[in-house]
Amino acid sequence: MTPTTDAARIIGQIERGEIRCGPDAAREIAARAEAAYGAAWPADHAWAEALTTLNTRKDGRS
Repeated sequence: MTPTTDAARIIGQIERGEIRCGPDAAREIAARAEAAYGAAWPADHAWAEALTTLNTRKDGRS
């Protein structure tokens, strides 16, 4: 028996639906955390806006 690489093992888990990844899974996790523990950003969203500004490309796209 030949051991599998970590990458092959993880890709297999993703394909079988044992673990999820990607933007949709991240949004669902964030929504559950926010529902359980409250919003991560203050009501005025100043920090979120600052981070968005830092991550925006010069052509205006994220």
